[in-house]
Amino acid sequence: MGQVVFRDNRAFFDYWTSFAARSFRRRGAPEPPPDFDITHYRIQATLEPDLRLRVVTRARLTARVGTRVLLFQISPRMRVEQVRVGGEPAEVFQPDSLRANLLRGDGNAAFLVAPAQPLAAGRDYEIEFQHEGAVISEAGRRVYFVGARGSWYPNAGLHFARYDLIFRHPRELNLVANGEVVDEIEEGPWRISERRIESPVRLAAFNLGAYVSARVPRAGLNVAVYANRQLERALEPRPQPVLIMPPPNPAWSRTRQPPNVVAVPLDPPRPDPTARLRDVAAEIAAGMDFMASHFGPPPLKTLVVSPIPGTFGQGFPGLIYLSTLAYLDPAERPAAVRDQYQQMFFSEILHAHEVAHQWWGNIVTTAHYQDEWLMEALANYSALMFLEKRKGTRALEAVLAEYRRRLLAKTEDGREVESIGPLSWGARLRVSQAPGAWQTIIYDKGTWVMHMLRRRLGDERFLAMLGQLRRRYQHRAITTEQFRQLAAEFLPAGSHDPQMENFFAQWVYSTGIPSLKLEHSLAGKAPALTLHVRLIPSGVGEDFLVEVPIEIQFARLKPIRRWIYTGMAHRSIPIKVPQKPTRVVLDPEQAVLKR
Repeated sequence: MGQVVFRDNRAFFDYWTSFAARSFRRRGAPEPPPDFDITHYRIQATLEPDLRLRVVTRARLTARVGTRVLLFQISPRMRVEQVRVGGEPAEVFQPDSLRANLLRGDGNAAFLVAPAQPLAAGRDYEIEFQHEGAVISEAGRRVYFVGARGSWYPNAGLHFARYDLIFRHPRELNLVANGEVVDEIEEGPWRISERRIESPVRLAAFNLGAYVSARVPRAGLNVAVYANRQLERALEPRPQPVLIMPPPNPAWSRTRQPPNVVAVPLDPPRPDPTARLRDVAAEIAAGMDFMASHFGPPPLKTLVVSPIPGTFGQGFPGLIYLSTLAYLDPAERPAAVRDQYQQMFFSEILHAHEVAHQWWGNIVTTAHYQDEWLMEALANYSALMFLEKRKGTRALEAVLAEYRRRLLAKTEDGREVESIGPLSWGARLRVSQAPGAWQTIIYDKGTWVMHMLRRRLGDERFLAMLGQLRRRYQHRAITTEQFRQLAAEFLPAGSHDPQMENFFAQWVYSTGIPSLKLEHSLAGKAPALTLHVRLIPSGVGEDFLVEVPIEIQFARLKPIRRWIYTGMAHRSIPIKVPQKPTRVVLDPEQAVLKR
């Protein structure tokens, strides 16, 4: 329940309340299965010279239950013209509802298909869609933007399927897509390519442009990175006026008339969109090696990376869209993205984040908006672990410090961004009052949650947990609660929160970033010394409970490390020590998100 709000030419759906039906809220209520499974797609797409996309999509589905109506979704830029089920014409209802599209949270439009005869449970059917639309726009200088990257063909939620893809497009353009190339021919003004995806994946995607490429072969894996030959218009530097003085004239001094100064606009040199092509290719190949060593093989043997106008990236199975900014020399990027963090983001983090989505989002996935933070947090923290491997722990900590700063920043109405809502709100965090809150909370706080888990479990256990996550949930959706249970399996013995229920209650299902104060005193005489420590939180509710590490340092002995609990704030915790400490340090490795 809520309302549609327009702000800065954007539409938002501001939620007032949202909850599941009572039957689904009952503890242990099973998730209802989908009405049908899709196991194979065959898609034939023609891209006309005017960039209009005409597509015939055939899907093989198995009905789980008897049903009269099938629910699909597609980009609102595409129109479904005709549907046939089992060779028979079917009715299509494709409403145009901004409110419904916003409620879905992904910008897609739902439509219904009513077959001539009800589907029978357990039977296989072929459904054929004819659809067309304008999902591609030109950004200038033969640079193109694919606006419906995951919804240019009908899909129905979480289905891992195999694909056969046939693309027909103008021959002067390069088209890339996920899957292995089966055949490619030229036919008059057209280029026709056929690709096959033999491993089950969630989505098929493509990109196009006038490209140059770099390839990095690896054992069992091919990485192909494409760059635009020319720069999109939005990144072209503006002409700068240059003042031109006429040659000196002795008459000026006699007449006392100033010379006529002419201002001539001068086009500065354009940034090179291929400047970092080979560097990006090498870094992506190294990132794939790093992540495959910890998470297992990627979903497909070939990874294609191609540019997209804008400041974002997106990772599909076997295909990554990467912001053009990542290809530019850092000195040639626009002034708006030249601060230290933005430079690191476009040079070090963005491509690694999208590489990590090969596992988190494309092998393991989520089905509900309450759990969407998991895939982004896992992908982003995987990217930061790769950054740490290449640049050291200080680089990781610098990024986390920037995330903390953004979480504590104030919105227009004076609230801290982190207080807008918990991670579990997912798409409900996209509110008109704080348009950037969703990204900051889902990505930045989610990354901090993964970092805190890593520090609490330790590196070996944390990486083992991620490996088990991939194996246990391959081609399946995971929920936040299932992730909590998995993390608890790898928690070291002796924790004050053995099921990690308090951890997730505070950091995932609630809001708040505490200030922490450590008090300590020494009692007794050597060798029977006892250090009494007390951890005092503030700035959060009384029920905010968190484990924090301390390090007790000595002059000649190895330090002692312990995890202490804010739930014991009203009494001190005794710790036996061999001699008088030189220092007692709270959270020496930045293991906890705090002020």
